[in-house]
Amino acid sequence: MDGREKSRLLPLLLAGFCILVWGLSFSVTRGAVRQIPPLTLACLRFFLAGLLLWLVTRRRALPLRPGDGKWVWALALSGVTLYFTFENIGLKLTTASHGSLIIATIPLGTELVLAWRQRRWPRAATWLGALAALGGVGLLVGRDRGAASALGDLLMFGAVGCWIAYTFLVQRLSGRYPHLLLTAWIMLAGAVSLLPAAAVESWLYPWPWPDAVAWGQVLFLGVVCSALGYDFWNRAVPVLGPSAINTLIYFIPLVGVAGGVVFLAEPLTTNLFIGGALICCGVVLAR
Repeated sequence: MDGREKSRLLPLLLAGFCILVWGLSFSVTRGAVRQIPPLTLACLRFFLAGLLLWLVTRRRALPLRPGDGKWVWALALSGVTLYFTFENIGLKLTTASHGSLIIATIPLGTELVLAWRQRRWPRAATWLGALAALGGVGLLVGRDRGAASALGDLLMFGAVGCWIAYTFLVQRLSGRYPHLLLTAWIMLAGAVSLLPAAAVESWLYPWPWPDAVAWGQVLFLGVVCSALGYDFWNRAVPVLGPSAINTLIYFIPLVGVAGGVVFLAEPLTTNLFIGGALICCGVVLAR
């Protein structure tokens, strides 16, 4: 192994760690919402993650420039508040396997929105990928022996739309602030905006004190998936490059499905195999 390969090994391991924990986050979230209401879980997760990132970045914090505050809140609403409202409620109603596969359509949706914004007709490969992915989704929605519901699957598409919006909005502030500092602001703002809804949710649907497993799941989501995950990913991108590292994202659905089957005993059906293959192939073809 030469020096260049050695210098890329650690970033590759860090990126692989992110793919593993982000894929597992679907089954962890589905397990946690059995004891903690969905919006309350999201609020706890991002208060914890935002606080940890603030502690890491506070010494090199910069003041917000005039007019940038509205974009921080827009990013917090799209990438945290609304995204995890859709995802956490969706995962309460559908399986982790379905959730991870539907979220995998984000790159495809991004390609279609980009074509629309640039006033150009999508490439033939994009249309073929979209048709394949839609066929795969059609095989999944509301199936899997009653473990998934159509409403839960549709809510996951709400999360897809929110993340696509976040992807385009983040360009407004890209390069203006250290990435981890910007992420800390977004997570804290998202947690604050989730707080009223979480309070109402807890008042309408009182929940018993969660057990140690549920609190461990909150720590995993907040510390490992959010704070460490963002930090490790940001360390790996400059070395591996955006194109190479983004190809690893295609492994998230594989980990998500495996996590649902292993940890939650979710059904492993023919529709899941065929639908998942169509979604993944469609996304790759469109990209």
